[in-house]
Amino acid sequence: MATQTLVMDAVEQLGLRVTLGDIASSTGLALEEAKQELLQLAQKAGGHLQVSRQGEIAYVFPPDFRDILKRKEQQDRLAVLRRKLWGGFLYGLRISFGILLVVSIILITLALMALQMASSREEDNRSRSRGGGVFFYFPDLWVGNPFWSPYPYYGGYSGRAQPRREKSEMNFLEAVYSFLFGDGDPNANLEEERYALIGQLIRANGGVIAAEQVLPYLDVEPGSPALEYEDYMPPILLKFDGQPEVSEDGDIVYRFPELQVTATESPQQQLPGMLQEKPWVFSRATPEQLTLAAGLGVLNFFLAAILYGAREEVAAAGSNAFLAFIYPLIGFLFLYGTLFLAVPAVRWLTLQFRNQGVERRNRIRRFWQERLKRPSEVLLRKLDFARRFRRQEVVQEADTIYSTDRDLIEQRDYRLDEPAFRQLLQQEQPLATESEEVPRRRL
Repeated sequence: MATQTLVMDAVEQLGLRVTLGDIASSTGLALEEAKQELLQLAQKAGGHLQVSRQGEIAYVFPPDFRDILKRKEQQDRLAVLRRKLWGGFLYGLRISFGILLVVSIILITLALMALQMASSREEDNRSRSRGGGVFFYFPDLWVGNPFWSPYPYYGGYSGRAQPRREKSEMNFLEAVYSFLFGDGDPNANLEEERYALIGQLIRANGGVIAAEQVLPYLDVEPGSPALEYEDYMPPILLKFDGQPEVSEDGDIVYRFPELQVTATESPQQQLPGMLQEKPWVFSRATPEQLTLAAGLGVLNFFLAAILYGAREEVAAAGSNAFLAFIYPLIGFLFLYGTLFLAVPAVRWLTLQFRNQGVERRNRIRRFWQERLKRPSEVLLRKLDFARRFRRQEVVQEADTIYSTDRDLIEQRDYRLDEPAFRQLLQQEQPLATESEEVPRRRL
């Protein structure tokens, strides 16, 4: 932070238009450090680059760049806080819905059974008070009767082999959560994937690219002001330690020296022509699991609706301790049953809008990809200029002069491979041969 403050002060003192040399001499920072700080400041505060006829680079900042920087820092902090609060809210909601689904069905079922029993006792009392009333009890209608059982022992089983169900990676509880809240962002690692593809693009082009070549991997819309000054490049330069190179015609290409060096010469890999965002899916649970979760939700809703409709009868049966306990919860249980079905429905509608945004961004990247297939005259000139700087240096193991896995005395003396030493060695060999032959002649 102290280094960034030094650079900001120097930018203001030098009139908001500076070069790398200006910052290095004013702050005492090393050139590499000054370049990194300038690129970071330009990225965050809305600065852009200017190129002179001689190919010199100047960094220009708006007068209110400090205010812009503060606003972005506040927005970043608020965004982090919002993500944390939203994540905590969703986690708590997930736990509450998962537990309450089972508890709600049990409580409502017990309440309806208690209400039925209370009504039966009341009817029995009225029948006895009238005298001559007869009560018939048919236990087979409720217990053990195969026609009431959801899985009858006979009559409902055809003996056919059941269809094979799709195997799921989730258990039922996870499937319930997936039904309610989905499975997370399918593009959570989009930024890592974006920069990985850009790094591969730079490698494939010998460490030098034109700005237009990265557009299929970014989110820059046609007609954006960022296209005029190529303001989308500073984050990439900062990420991969790149530097601009300017031609005699004023065209700019970007060279990345560190990406021009590799330890192994690997075969060229097929690079995707654009960054493809994945669409949001409602759930990765199997259809059977989703059907079961939705079925339990519908069952819970209808049971809650029945109990809500009978709330006056529940209030009248105040002598029953369990019904007295349930009565204040009837409204909450009905609301919960409604939300259990409403949340997935709202989420499904939200996903439709999100997928429209995903498709729009993919369509824009596809547009830039098609533009690259028909390059303009300016782009062709840039690519021709970039060829001057393209290279790929492979660091061979045979060229190693020092390795940390060996002692110093075991390290190879690379000076023995110098041409001057080898030439001197070749001159000394004939002299040594002649000196050996002199004693032989004397003998």
